[in-house]
Amino acid sequence: FQAEDGIRDTSVTGVQTCALTISAPAPRAPFRPTTATVIAAALTGLTLLILAFGGFLLGVTKLSAARQQDLLYTSISRDLDQATVPVSGAIPTGTPLGIIAIPSIGVEQVFVEGSASEQTAIGPGLRHDSSLPGQEGLSVLVGRRTTFGAPFAHLDRLAPGDTITVTTGQGVFTYTVDLVRTSDAKATQIRQVASRLTLVTSDPAFTPSRTLTVSAVLQGKAQPRATGTATVAADAPGQGSSGHLVALLLWSQLLLVVAVAVTWVALRRPGRALWIGAAPVLLALLWNVFSNLAYLLPNTL
Repeated sequence: FQAEDGIRDTSVTGVQTCALTISAPAPRAPFRPTTATVIAAALTGLTLLILAFGGFLLGVTKLSAARQQDLLYTSISRDLDQATVPVSGAIPTGTPLGIIAIPSIGVEQVFVEGSASEQTAIGPGLRHDSSLPGQEGLSVLVGRRTTFGAPFAHLDRLAPGDTITVTTGQGVFTYTVDLVRTSDAKATQIRQVASRLTLVTSDPAFTPSRTLTVSAVLQGKAQPRATGTATVAADAPGQGSSGHLVALLLWSQLLLVVAVAVTWVALRRPGRALWIGAAPVLLALLWNVFSNLAYLLPNTL
């Protein structure tokens, strides 16, 4: 330092030194799940899957059925205007055939050929072995009570005297309800008529143990019968579709493999980026599992 009087002071006073020591954090011990942890996680995961499937059946399938009905209504309206709706012969499964309207319970649905789970998932289905509504003989429409939009949810509110209107390629036909009964009710004599329409669904709504049937008589003259072919087992009310078992098994296995792989990576390299990438894949797989599983349930549920 240079003093004011010109004398150089070479001494340095009041200087202190200190050392800051930063220790590295101890390495984290690897996660080792116990048997109890694994069981708890499995039970929690199973519960969440059951709840998710319930939400899928009551919510997602309703939106899906509504979308399908919009598409079917557009198709049947065009075909009715052009008089191209099939009314005779062997009709391909899934073909839209007409519109059923039940004013007293607010139902207006496009119905299709066939009544297996795949068909009742988009609307009421006409059994292959029954005649087209408006024609001579028995016409049987099978519909859902709880899932996929539940078009027959309030079928139990119908009473003798209520009207049902059916529009097909042969015109508009009006039926009058004369019988509402469950499958475990006392046997009832049914009046023989030229044309009868029967609506079938499950009962009760959420825990079905029987079928609910509404039968109605055609008002006016029936057209000659020109439809009706051999039926299949899946057409019967209360039956599921076994054709999706293989697909369900494959999608379930793929979901399990991906879920185990994602969990293994997450335990060793936790991070938000992993879940951002894995979540859409898991949801897509879960969607396919739920979709195939839903077809195994009764076609009237």
